[in-house]
Amino acid sequence: MGIQELLSRYNAGYDLLINQINQIPPQAIHFKPTPDKWSINEIISHLADSEANGFVRAKKIIAESGAKITVYEQNSWAGTLFYKDMDYKDALELIRYLRKNLYQVLKKIDAETWHNYIFHPESGKITLLDWIQLYIDHIDVHVQQMHRNYYDWRKIHEKEIV
Repeated sequence: MGIQELLSRYNAGYDLLINQINQIPPQAIHFKPTPDKWSINEIISHLADSEANGFVRAKKIIAESGAKITVYEQNSWAGTLFYKDMDYKDALELIRYLRKNLYQVLKKIDAETWHNYIFHPESGKITLLDWIQLYIDHIDVHVQQMHRNYYDWRKIHEKEIV
């Protein structure tokens, strides 16, 4: 996949997320398929934190190639940062802003910069090309997770929906 296609898919990530959210009734946003699974609200809160981390990581790759980064424990963040109580609309707005801002940077960099990299303690060397693919895929994975949550919610509530 070429850089222009990657940029296009990265830029479309927010719209993909919004299209999925718009298909889900508000009553299903806080539904948890099982106690150990995230609700759609928690998923979106996670995506906002991931996007914020990714925003910094991408800028670090561009401006400080070869730098080391730290990891964050997503389940710990979900619990201690009150994902279940966060307003998913605020989280969506943060995702929108961070994607839009970073997209403006990414579309201006030269071909050589796409090979800049960081070192992740678990994943090793991650180039900017690797990074953009990871963040494209991350939205896709969680959109599918939200779809499954909604499907599970519908199975339980289908008599109420009709």
